[in-house]
Amino acid sequence: AMVADDGGFAAGSSGDVLPDGSRKAYYKEFKKVVEAADVVLEVLDARDPLGCRCPQIERMILAAGTNKKVVLVLNKVDLVPREVAERWLKYLRNEFPTVAFKASTQQQRDRLGHSGVAVGAAAADLLGSSECLGADALIKLLKNYSRSLNIM
Repeated sequence: AMVADDGGFAAGSSGDVLPDGSRKAYYKEFKKVVEAADVVLEVLDARDPLGCRCPQIERMILAAGTNKKVVLVLNKVDLVPREVAERWLKYLRNEFPTVAFKASTQQQRDRLGHSGVAVGAAAADLLGSSECLGADALIKLLKNYSRSLNIM
């Protein structure tokens, strides 16, 4: 969703303009979630990270409290060349902590797997597999935040 300068949401995920009541209700609920959250994960598509970002929401999150954290999750890193993903990570980490991620593509819910290998060290065959990459780094970052904020 896009955010207008007045803080209201201008368009829905389908690109259609939402009725004023829906937009206000969505914004009100979104604000509640941000106020209750300590860390907000902003998931970006590695194929177009800047096109996925919403700087207005990032500013709103940071303005909501001094202890609020924004973590960028660069998802679908398996769909871009490794060098491109590494450059995006370097660029995005200048603003917020950023974790490279590749979600598991396995269909079976009882056999979901993930690899403990960092995305930057993953071989091409692991990047092309159905294994999830980046989850361990994300969990470690969230645990560090919880320890530093005494959230347990």
